[in-house]
Amino acid sequence: MSVSLQYIRFQDCTNWSVAHLLESQFNYNQDYELVRIGDFLTRNKTQIIVQDDVEYKRVTIKLYNKGIVLRDKVYGKNIGTKKQYLIKEGQFLLSKIDARNGAFGLATKEVDGAIITADFFAYDIDTTKIEPLFLVLITTTKKFMQFAQSASSGTTGRQRIDEKKFLDVKIPLPPLEKQKEIVSDYQSKIDLANQQDMEVEEKEKEIKEYLYEQLGIEISTILENNVFKLINFSYLKTSWSVYDLMESNTLKSKYSFKNLKDIANIIMGNSPKSSELCNTPKGYQFIGGASDIKNKKIISRRYIESNSKLSQKGDILYLVRATIGKPFILDKAYYLGRGVSVIRVHQDIVLVNYLINILELFEENIVSLGRGSTFKQISKPDLENLKIPLPPIDIQNKIVTHIQKIKDEIETLKEQAKQNRTLALQKFEREIFNEA
Repeated sequence: MSVSLQYIRFQDCTNWSVAHLLESQFNYNQDYELVRIGDFLTRNKTQIIVQDDVEYKRVTIKLYNKGIVLRDKVYGKNIGTKKQYLIKEGQFLLSKIDARNGAFGLATKEVDGAIITADFFAYDIDTTKIEPLFLVLITTTKKFMQFAQSASSGTTGRQRIDEKKFLDVKIPLPPLEKQKEIVSDYQSKIDLANQQDMEVEEKEKEIKEYLYEQLGIEISTILENNVFKLINFSYLKTSWSVYDLMESNTLKSKYSFKNLKDIANIIMGNSPKSSELCNTPKGYQFIGGASDIKNKKIISRRYIESNSKLSQKGDILYLVRATIGKPFILDKAYYLGRGVSVIRVHQDIVLVNYLINILELFEENIVSLGRGSTFKQISKPDLENLKIPLPPIDIQNKIVTHIQKIKDEIETLKEQAKQNRTLALQKFEREIFNEA
């Protein structure tokens, strides 16, 4: 067994917690000075007594450095803790309990003047020493999360940050101009990723517009004088909610509509009810109804042997309970549990990918058909009676080919955006901590 000694200078012993001392040691860019967090953060304790007849803003500090957002606005009479603290835009906030999970960030203009309880800390930032955006950026790193964790103590799930330990942690701090340069470089990659996200949104809208144009969709409205008014798809600027429009209008297309049950078989999954346990046949998996599965076994031999709840490769899997929507093409056969359905198309009538495009187009509206108090669920009759515009197979194929090209472009943009965000943070971590 190899043993190594680690020496820590007496002047660096801000506290005698061995775990804290060891976890505070890290590799960093030696060109930058180590500076105590407490040298640029000063606790702000602007106290306020909540008044019953005054409306107050309250905030939520999201975990994993996802930012600070407005939680709600509520009158003081509905607030139990009367002694609270005011915050202002630009302050650094953290949660005493969840700081170890990245619950910190900058107060935005939206939450300026909000109140917080004693479970939160608010700090003024010395902007002559640290650029606020640099502070935000450094808090996104795994190393900073480790600092917050090392400064927290208590029982599991209720660990609170020790403010003195936290403020005594030293981080590498470049000169102010270098901080701004680093932030600018990081932000340029994030801006590019954001631009790519916007391009994704535009291309998703392009798919919808293309479908409406190719299908020649129009809405017919019966006016008071019983005259039909035709609305071309290009005028549907405020909403793509076709089913909402259909409540008082009639959906029209240059192609005939077919009920889903006329162009596909629909198989609804459910939970096997017998208490008899049976191994799932080798090579098969159970999808949906996870609570009915124990140790890779499913309930009821009859459920398996009937094959009535078995999908086929190439079927469309459609979620009908809780998270409704999101059609997928299955890569193999599965046994179907609660909350899922299979749409097995009549291939001589409709292409699988064409139907998926239509289901995606009407997704929001199909979701609105869900019923139930705890979990929304779409019934089989609701699915069967969905109206699907049905052009000839050659037109469907043309539509599918064009849309697939756009979807490929979307996936490329999404991957590029993800890579840019990852590279931006990795470059920052290499610059500051000599690691990624």
